[in-house]
Amino acid sequence: MLFNSFPFLIFFAAYLAVHIACPVRWRIWWLIIASAYFYGYWNWNYVWLPFVLIGSTFLMTSWVLNAEVKNRKAVLGLGVVMALLPLLFFKYTNFIWSDVAGPLGNWMFGWQYNTELLSWSRPLGISFITFTLLAFLIDYYTGRYRAPLSLKWLLGYVLFFPHLISGPILRPHELIPQLQRGLHVRLKSILPGLALITVGLVKKMVFADQLGADVSYAYMPDTDRQWFDFLLAYYAFPVQIYCDLSGYTDIALGLARILGVHLPRNFMQPYCAPSFTEFWQRWHITLSHWFRDYVFLYLPGSRRNYGKALRNVVITMTLTGVWHGASMTFVVWGALNGLQMALERLIKRAWRKRKPVPRLLRQLFTFHLVALLLVLFRASDFSMAFGVLKGLFSPSSIAMVSGDLLANASVSHAFQISLIILFFLLHPWDDNRRVIAACRLLGTRLTMGLIIMGLVLSITVGINGTTQFIYFDF
Repeated sequence: MLFNSFPFLIFFAAYLAVHIACPVRWRIWWLIIASAYFYGYWNWNYVWLPFVLIGSTFLMTSWVLNAEVKNRKAVLGLGVVMALLPLLFFKYTNFIWSDVAGPLGNWMFGWQYNTELLSWSRPLGISFITFTLLAFLIDYYTGRYRAPLSLKWLLGYVLFFPHLISGPILRPHELIPQLQRGLHVRLKSILPGLALITVGLVKKMVFADQLGADVSYAYMPDTDRQWFDFLLAYYAFPVQIYCDLSGYTDIALGLARILGVHLPRNFMQPYCAPSFTEFWQRWHITLSHWFRDYVFLYLPGSRRNYGKALRNVVITMTLTGVWHGASMTFVVWGALNGLQMALERLIKRAWRKRKPVPRLLRQLFTFHLVALLLVLFRASDFSMAFGVLKGLFSPSSIAMVSGDLLANASVSHAFQISLIILFFLLHPWDDNRRVIAACRLLGTRLTMGLIIMGLVLSITVGINGTTQFIYFDF
């Protein structure tokens, strides 16, 4: 059930009607039931999985809280392993077999193996659910969250459908207290919520989906691709993936705001970042903070040893790549991001007394390097990635470019080029807080007019169909 689909519109309208009519004390149970339906709509065979994960995490958290001090760390470790096992099984079994164990066994012992060990589909959003549960368990262990343990609120915290599939990845203190206040729907929250939803739909249906076909074409090896196709994809894919994920987040924030819940923002103009480190502070913020707080800071030496901290940056970013996908391309993509961040820290330390490079040049360099590494993110394997890079940078490809070719390609792709230019012009002002502030400044009538225009634009441009959100695969 895509946020940008008619079935979800019917679902949310029905949910909201019952929610408003329901007594406050029963709203959390209605939320849990509706969220379970929302999750099961994709594949009813897996509707049990979130409940099993939630139940096991609840039991492990209770055990941690009641264990003797000397045993608490061991119990926490067991709880973390139990939470990770389903994720490892469903998401990484084929990767471990086909990319690690199988080839190694074939090389050492001549084993014959299939590239795919498991053939069933992956449960939707299992990475996000797992990380949400780990935050709950670890925050209770460390004392960051001290409220009485309750299965009801844990169910609501994890299953809250606006963030269930693709985040934001929430901490207990960011959502549970708001759920406990009764999920009141107030008129003053409806207009900002609708505005955020509309912005998200425009990003997804007007920008991401319209650029997706050109990106896919450049990454299809059996097509007659030209240098311009690779160049267009080089700029289009960063726009596509940002508008896809941030569009989902905007819709999630808008839905939550209508229900009286304020979720944390997940993006802060990441392509305006002047460094890789700042890029990851602005991109998918809740995920970056999760890895910082639950991985990087727990690795030995992160707080006190500069050299070990650099090493841990690379380790953390490599794990971030693994989280994004079960493929060696994601592993290398994450590691390269980590190496670049470590290199930046070394350069900053060595050059701190020299005149800094102008911010605009650093922003341009960072974006183009981010876009270059995203080729690994988008490609299904190294062969595809090398093919795209070769088509983009090889002298033979560039030598075939002519003025007529560029002129014809520019005309035939004028709409896509216009979208990319428009995106970069608007990107510095892309902020959820500005959308909410604009609603107050413009007033109800003008805001509603803009919302209707945005919805009509989204439906008109996306009339030929929309695609699944990219991060649903993660």
